[in-house]
Amino acid sequence: MKKSVRAILAGMSAIAMLSGLAACAGPGASAPQASTTQEKVSTDVSKGNYNLTLWDGAGLKPIDDDLIAAFQKKYPNIKVKATYDPDNVSAQNGPRVISAASTPDIARITDINSAVRGKHLVNLDDYAKAYGWNLPAAQTEVYRVDSKGKIGDGSLYAIPDGVSMTGMYWNKELAKKAGIDKAPTTVDELVADMEAAKKAGILPMMMPAKEGGTSYIYQALVTNFEGRQKLQDWIIQKDGATFKTNGAVKAAQMIQDWNKAGYFSKDALALDGSTALARFSKGGALFFPSGSWYSDSIFKALGDKAGFFAFPGTKAGEASAAANAVTAFGIPANSKNKNAAAAFLNFLHSEQARQIAVNNGYPAVGTGERPETGNLVLKDILTAYDEVVKSGNTTDYINNATAGMQASAIVPGLQNLLNGTYSAQKFVDSLQSQYEKELK
Repeated sequence: MKKSVRAILAGMSAIAMLSGLAACAGPGASAPQASTTQEKVSTDVSKGNYNLTLWDGAGLKPIDDDLIAAFQKKYPNIKVKATYDPDNVSAQNGPRVISAASTPDIARITDINSAVRGKHLVNLDDYAKAYGWNLPAAQTEVYRVDSKGKIGDGSLYAIPDGVSMTGMYWNKELAKKAGIDKAPTTVDELVADMEAAKKAGILPMMMPAKEGGTSYIYQALVTNFEGRQKLQDWIIQKDGATFKTNGAVKAAQMIQDWNKAGYFSKDALALDGSTALARFSKGGALFFPSGSWYSDSIFKALGDKAGFFAFPGTKAGEASAAANAVTAFGIPANSKNKNAAAAFLNFLHSEQARQIAVNNGYPAVGTGERPETGNLVLKDILTAYDEVVKSGNTTDYINNATAGMQASAIVPGLQNLLNGTYSAQKFVDSLQSQYEKELK
């Protein structure tokens, strides 16, 4: 597969992967209980030979192949055999894969809740202590579960291999024609730039509203108006969290107003992500809100004419992003080689693995020197990601708040918002209603 296609699949998979994070217990809830056989935690896997199995979504095979090859070179006594499910079914298959009597040693974790509740995952706290893991909280929050089964705090159960994030692509050449010489740093500047583009006969924003792409910029506005913590609490189902806030309504009203002002194309409601990408790559708009998974395609099409920045905040310096793992790997409880599997998880945030993530088009996990890349658009993404991680102003995707949120509420809700069927308040109410329905 071409790298650009792989990146698209990986981006879609990253969103779908966590869609079950806060869902009710899935198929894993009634599956066989975890093995009672314990393996004493050790970081020394130099003695003996190990054969590990790894399971992931098919779209991530390229980055997995690179990681496995580098890992096996470092540990020649450990062999890793990977198996894959199609991306469109990996999320639903995940709970069954990790709860089987015979499981992979390393697996993509698609539903933390059911996995931990069913005792199908190894608690990684002892390995974190033994290896000295010190990953940024923004990269591990949604892989932590407390003693009450709540996501966001407590013990660690998975490690990401790379990051998928949203932000704003922009066409610098079109910006210059509209009299714009730098990327906007506030929402007000963004609106002013869109107005300038419109007056110059340039489409201000390529908006793929058919499949819910509007949610990227909408979520950023909610983060700006309501604050990161309130939104993240809702996504990970903290007690008392609600989406029915003034900030959520204000953001919905702004999106509706932008559409009425002509900042989106007239066919935005019928525009899917791939068509929007193609149009933007041919110079069809000033801005394009989307994800890091398109960096390769856009750089190949526009070169240094294209750039990327994190969604601007209400004030300068308050940029935000929605982000989560490309794949979050955990160790199923029935793994027969837990220490060797933990060595692979430890490798995921080594400098070598961080470079592999960037080589495959993704921001890296962990901390350290920023990996190099010749993709100037991806370089912008890495810079933007570093900044929002340092500020802590990242959230998971609102699409992942419940298993049915994307298909049952966000996509139809945003379409109804843009076509005027829903008021801003009714749109917000519809998301909260779906949320409460699924929590019951």
